[in-house]
Amino acid sequence: MIAIRFSVTFLLLIVLSVTQHVHGQDKSLSEHIKRVAIVLDSSTLSSYAPFDLGFGINPEFKVMGIGEQSHGTSEFFKTRISLINSLVKSSGVTKIGLEAPFAEVENLNAYVLEGKGDLPQILKSFRLFNYECKEFVDLAENVKHLNKSLKSPLTFFGIDMQTPFQALQNIAESCNANGNATSDSISKITEYYKLLDNEMYNHMFNKQDFAELSTLSNQIFNTLTKDKAACLQKDIILKSIASYKQFLMLNNPENDFQAQSTLRDSLMAENVLNALKPGQKMIVLAHNGHVQRTPNTYSKSMGYFLSQKLGTQYQCMAMTTSTGYYTAFTPAAGKVTDKNPIPDAKVGTFEHEFSKIRKSVFFFNTSMVKKQHGSGTLPDKYKLLPFGVTNQPFVSGNLLDDFNYVLHIEKTFGNQSFYLK
Repeated sequence: MIAIRFSVTFLLLIVLSVTQHVHGQDKSLSEHIKRVAIVLDSSTLSSYAPFDLGFGINPEFKVMGIGEQSHGTSEFFKTRISLINSLVKSSGVTKIGLEAPFAEVENLNAYVLEGKGDLPQILKSFRLFNYECKEFVDLAENVKHLNKSLKSPLTFFGIDMQTPFQALQNIAESCNANGNATSDSISKITEYYKLLDNEMYNHMFNKQDFAELSTLSNQIFNTLTKDKAACLQKDIILKSIASYKQFLMLNNPENDFQAQSTLRDSLMAENVLNALKPGQKMIVLAHNGHVQRTPNTYSKSMGYFLSQKLGTQYQCMAMTTSTGYYTAFTPAAGKVTDKNPIPDAKVGTFEHEFSKIRKSVFFFNTSMVKKQHGSGTLPDKYKLLPFGVTNQPFVSGNLLDDFNYVLHIEKTFGNQSFYLK
C-alpha cells in the first residue's frame, strides 16, 4: 500500500513538473530574457559613452546592421553614437553606411574629414528630413572628434539611391572637358527633376515622363562613352553614374510597390558589398525593416540579401521601444511634430514582454534567449513604424529570428528635428 501511494505521488510530481515546465515556457519569455540581458546605464544616452556589452556581440561580423524602429526617435540616434564608440574600440569598425544617397553622403565625408561645407545644408541635400535634426548633427560631430584619436579615420558611405541631384552635379562638374553638350544636357534634366519633385519624392513618375527622363539620361551616358570622356577615369564619377542608374531603376513605373521595395533593398545590399574591402568591418545604419536578416513585412530586406551573401558574417540589431513619442510628418497637423505617440505595447507583442522586464535600457543576444526559451510560445507581432505616421504599427514577425540582437529602450521621445515649429 505504501509503495502504491509512493508511485502515485511520484507520478503526480512528474506530471506537475512537466505541466509547470510547459506553462513556464508559455508565459515566461520575459524571464528568459532577464537571465541573459545586459542592463545598460541609461545615462550613457546623454554622455554618448561606449556601451559595455561584454561578450554579448559575436566579434566575427564583417557587417553589423544597426536598426531603428522609427526614423524619428531621439534615443535611437543617441544609442547609435554609443554603439559606434563601442564597436570602433572593440571590433575595429572603419566604415559607417547610411540609408542615404551615395553622392550626397560623400559631402558629409568632406565635412567630417576636412571640415568642408555647411553640415545642415549637407543634411538637407539628403532629402530625408529624419537626418535634419540635432541628434544626427551630434552623431556626425562625434565621428569627427573620434577620428582625432584613430589611425584610420571613420568614413561614411551612402547605400541608398533616392535622389539624383548630387550625382548629376558631380558628373557635370567633372566632365566639362567633354564640352558644353554634357553639361547642358545635365542642366536640362536637373531642371526637369525639380519640376517633377513631388513625383520623384513619392516614386510615382508616369510612364511618359519617365521615358523622357530615361532618353535624356541615356544620351548623356552615350555621349560620355562615345567621346571617351576623361572624367570616366575618376572613381567618384563612375560611382555617381552607377548611383544615378540605380535611381532610374528604382523609379521605373513598371515596378509595383513590392517589386520596388525588393529592388531598393537588393541595391542597398549591393552597395554595402561593393563598399566592403578585405579585412574591413563596417556598421550600416538603417530602419529595422531594412537591416533584419529575414524578409520584412513588405518584401525581401537588405539584411536578407546580405545574409545570403555573407552568412554569419552579417549580423543585425533591432532597436525597439514600448512607449513615448516619435517625430514624423503628422497629417492632422499638416507639419512635422514630435508628439506622435508610440502605439501601446499590447499583450501578444514582443514589446509587451520587454516592458515586463522593468528596465529602462537593456540588450540581449536573441540566440541565447531562444536557447533558454526552447519551444515555448512566442509573441507574433512587433512594431514597425515607417517614415511617417501609420495606422498599422504592428506587423507579424519573430524578433528572435529576424535579428541577432535587440536593444530595447522602454520610453523614448521624438528627435529634435529642424522642422519643428
